[in-house]
Amino acid sequence: MRRGGRTPCGSALSQPTAAAPSRPAASTWHHAFSGVLHRHAEGHTDGETRRYCGLHLPARAQLVGFRLVRGLGVRRGGQPAATVVLGGISVVAFFLTHDLARVLSFTGGSLKDSSLGSYGTAAAYIAEEGDWWRIFTGTFLHADLRHLLFNMFVLYLLGRRLEQVIGPVLLAGVYITSLIGGSAGAILTLPAAFAVSASGTVLLLPAAFVVGASGAVYGLVGAAYVVEYLRGGNPWRDGLGSLIIINVIISFLIPGISIGGHLGGLVAGVLAGFAIGDTSRRRHPPTLAERLSNEPIDTRMRRSPVAVWGLLALIAAAAFAGALAAASTWRDPLF
Repeated sequence: MRRGGRTPCGSALSQPTAAAPSRPAASTWHHAFSGVLHRHAEGHTDGETRRYCGLHLPARAQLVGFRLVRGLGVRRGGQPAATVVLGGISVVAFFLTHDLARVLSFTGGSLKDSSLGSYGTAAAYIAEEGDWWRIFTGTFLHADLRHLLFNMFVLYLLGRRLEQVIGPVLLAGVYITSLIGGSAGAILTLPAAFAVSASGTVLLLPAAFVVGASGAVYGLVGAAYVVEYLRGGNPWRDGLGSLIIINVIISFLIPGISIGGHLGGLVAGVLAGFAIGDTSRRRHPPTLAERLSNEPIDTRMRRSPVAVWGLLALIAAAAFAGALAAASTWRDPLF
């Protein structure tokens, strides 16, 4: 979508026009381990270039997801309502923002330029046009079908386990808090994304947009780690600790990954986990009968819902303010 005034990303080299939408002329897929997918695409049409970085999903998710059943002490059964709804929003957004003919042809480049230009997370649009909603909407855009499927797979696998422990409403709160944190981190690092050339040289590539749910997914991983730890579990035994370490390293090694998006979501999720606290504690004070009995009782209480939501709101507000501040100081590195 073309806006009035100066080209939002510094020049025509950073933003396609709506009148002549470009298609990526070349795209490269990079695979690392079994669960990491990366897409960095550049399109060239009439001297214009489009660049965007996809936020990426954690590796080893299946193993960690099943181990969470034991580590988090979750009960089997029940429908993960919040997880399904959050995933459903991304799926619906995918069909609304992609060229379905190109999706079915598996040729890549199916994300419509108009959709990317209108809803992708872009610091210049946020700062110059006041498009604050991009802090949220970029999470629900995906580069193509494979990008969507991998992110939704991890969201379902980890989200449903965590949801059975903290409930659907809190799960949604953690997800939203994490996506804001991921967007803040992505915007902070938008002027440059790490890329490693064939010779091993570390380069800096300008990135106009960031899309994908991995920032929010990283937040779920971070929250699950903290929740399990506070419940007395061992996150390293269940793979969460190594999952975080591996994917932080991957974020620095694979070209085009939004490092800030990953780390921002992870930090927000960890803070959200501490805000929730120890979910194994009592919901209600001991009854009179319990106090009069000779049996030892644990009188430690969970953090009140008001306190939990107050802390989550504080984390989200701080991340949102950080995203706006980062966007206001962003400068196109090429101009």
